[in-house]
Order: sequence, then structure tokens, then C-alpha cells
Amino acid sequence: MIIPNLPKESRVWFFGASKILDNVEGNLLQKELNSLLSNWKSHGTMLSAGFEIIHESIVLVAVDQSVENPSGCSIDKVFKLMKAQSVEFFNRNLIWRPYCNTTEIHTIESFKEAFQNGEIREDSLVINSMVENLEQARNHLYLPLNKHWAFNKIVK
Repeated sequence: MIIPNLPKESRVWFFGASKILDNVEGNLLQKELNSLLSNWKSHGTMLSAGFEIIHESIVLVAVDQSVENPSGCSIDKVFKLMKAQSVEFFNRNLIWRPYCNTTEIHTIESFKEAFQNGEIREDSLVINSMVENLEQARNHLYLPLNKHWAFNKIVK
């Protein structure tokens, strides 16, 4: 289960990498997120939060808003940390496809080409980058392409 210590209503931020993280990048990111979240506060109150790195390319950060709502400044700290990484996490035109215990990372154009070549079908699983809470992350992180936000861009 994804971030099992937090309730299903916990807010989630999705960060998808532009490439598979190597061991050094993944370990450094994990260390930095552990450090930030273990001291993460909103207006002086500790936040109940967690994170998970999935498929060496997806980072989910979650916070239990029933304990304390994160402030804009506290949220900014997570975004600042992610922006400071050597890997790009803010390209919203990428599609992540689970594949053999890792992820294929595609641009919309390369995914469209793979779809047209028959390598990917309407029922091929892709990662849902639109999850907003842990319930969605736990139950709907993987969607068939025809339920994904990019489907209409792929089949044009």
C-alpha cells in the first residue's frame, strides 16, 4: 500500500521525473525528502506527512490535512526541494507507463507514435498523474490509456 501510515483522505502531490532515477539520484532524493518531511511544519505545527518513490521515477508526497493543513509556505518547501533536483520533475506533458518493474517515460508525441505502431493499446496501463489524495493513489494510480487525460491527444 502507498504511504500506509496516512489516511486515505490525505492530500497528494504527484511529481513525475523526466527520466528513471539512478541509484545516486534516488538515494539523495530519498534522504532530502526524509529530512524535510521529518521536520515539516505549517505555522509552527508539525505536519503528518510521508512520501513514496514508485517505479524509480514517480514521487508521491502526502500530508494528513486532518492533523494540520499545510500552508502555502510549507508546500513551497516541497516544490523548492523538487525543483532543486538534478532531474526535471515539472514537465506536465510526459506520460509514465509501468513496464517490467520500472517505467517507460514518454512525451505525448512518442506515446502517440507507439500507439499508432500498435505497441500501446487503449487498454494499456499508464500512470495517473492526476491523483489528488491517497485513496486515488492507492486505487487508481494505474489506468487504462482510454481513461487517462492524454487519451484524446494520443488518438488524434
